[in-house]
Amino acid sequence: MFADTGRSRPSTPIRPPRFRARTLGAATAALLLPLTACGTSEAGGDDSTIKIGYIAPLSGTAALYAGGFTGGVESAVAVHAKSGGRKLVLKKGDDASDPATSTQVCQRFVNQDHVDLIVAGQPAANAQACRAVAAARKIPYVSFATGATEFCFPNMWNYGPSPKQAALPLIEYLLAHGSKRFYLLGTDSASPKATFAIVKSQVEAAGGTVVGTGYEPLGTSDFSPDISKIVSSGADTVFSAAVAGDNITYHKQFAANAGTKKLIQGDMQMVTKTARALGSAAAGVVYAGPYDPSAQNAANTAYVAALKAAAPKVNPGDAILSYQGMTLVDKALDGLPKGAKPTSAAIGKALSSATADTPSGTVTAGANRYVTMPMRIWKVGSDGTASSVLQTVPSADPSVGCKQ
Repeated sequence: MFADTGRSRPSTPIRPPRFRARTLGAATAALLLPLTACGTSEAGGDDSTIKIGYIAPLSGTAALYAGGFTGGVESAVAVHAKSGGRKLVLKKGDDASDPATSTQVCQRFVNQDHVDLIVAGQPAANAQACRAVAAARKIPYVSFATGATEFCFPNMWNYGPSPKQAALPLIEYLLAHGSKRFYLLGTDSASPKATFAIVKSQVEAAGGTVVGTGYEPLGTSDFSPDISKIVSSGADTVFSAAVAGDNITYHKQFAANAGTKKLIQGDMQMVTKTARALGSAAAGVVYAGPYDPSAQNAANTAYVAALKAAAPKVNPGDAILSYQGMTLVDKALDGLPKGAKPTSAAIGKALSSATADTPSGTVTAGANRYVTMPMRIWKVGSDGTASSVLQTVPSADPSVGCKQ
């Protein structure tokens, strides 16, 4: 789920901005919104209360997934509060799908709100802008989004799926079920390019072939030239990664072309919200995700009830990454000694060793600042719903080389 919607290389460190005392304008101040639906009020806190900044693209080109991310965070904090966990204060900010705005919001978090950590569901360029601000004060930054590439920054924890964690189970499933000749098509940005490098390596190692690769800029309205190339390429499988609203545009045009009917489709950017919006145009698409909404466990029961209360219009499948990520953050913070404010170093150590039972299953953080989690392969049904789980990987390794 949106790892990146820009063209910048997210693996390139961003120089932390110099901090200056200043007054933010009204437009920027409006991006910092109170999160009153969950958590505790600041007046009700004590010396051990943790202040958390939550930032996501609540507006702009990347806002398609914001409702799910926000609903997941709010639901997790509500469940945590009912359980009697450590007191939390949340500050919510809108990065407006813009790295410069992300910097401004996170400067406010750090310099005025004095947050203890930042949690986020941001595209890669926005994430690195905020992370750099946090790094200057050694404040932990936790991402819930699917990674655009391997991030190994000392102050960044990646609680969403890594690129390999999301891509490998899907490509291995396709290879095992007859796919041999692949065409790769995605948005011209860091995440699809990183994903396609993984896919190409895996396909060729298994004796398959990548017969073509195409990229289109974000906001493309006509994919027909790409679809014509796919049809004439001799591919038996299309592996796509069109970001945000472009994924809807692409799949509608793909389904309307009679020459695509026999092609197998794997999609790295498909989520339940997109599939429902597409309906029959998404039928047959195979994708990967951690969550099974039919799971019969206490964690899922609590999640569905909390999400219904906090964000009744959000589907559980669209909020799961931020919910399970925030649940893991809550577990990490609850494990710290109470009665005094923990240091950033103590919070970071806890973030690297937390384990939580989530609706998806057990999620465990590691010293590499990534998490091990279940992954499931789904196939979209004829009406745009996920009809069945094709395969389950109970404990998918993030397969990254970061060290503590």
